[in-house]
Amino acid sequence: MKLNKMTDKQKSELLATERGRLPDLDNPVEKTRSYITISEILLDFAAGAATDGDVGAVKSLLDQYTAAIRSARDTMLESDLDAERRPAGYRDLEISLRGQIRRLDDMQRQLSTDDRRPVTDALDIAAAIREQMLRRLFPQSSASRSGLDLS
Repeated sequence: MKLNKMTDKQKSELLATERGRLPDLDNPVEKTRSYITISEILLDFAAGAATDGDVGAVKSLLDQYTAAIRSARDTMLESDLDAERRPAGYRDLEISLRGQIRRLDDMQRQLSTDDRRPVTDALDIAAAIREQMLRRLFPQSSASRSGLDLS
């Protein structure tokens, strides 16, 4: 999915489509991929709001973004799919979060210190969820990773 080649209207339509599909999706990997698409669009809109200096919109969009990535995480964790044998959804979420964390870091730099809190919070949540996915994908090396609780 190339969001940078889409207009805001196309992104909004895709966002509505993906949100509408969620209740009908039974496959946890497909559901997670839908949440990933939603999170990518919301993060793109939040980055635009940050560029425009609209801190209220940044906070609102990042609240929706964190809800989407938490839902993606919960979908995979509740699926009982073995991440080592069937890594698809876990891997998709981890890879997506890796890029999203970079975007959040860039977004944070665009805002004044006083306005960074929503971005910092979203960054912390994204990093913690990515860590959870890595622990599922590579449990043998999780002893060297610190445990982060996101409840």
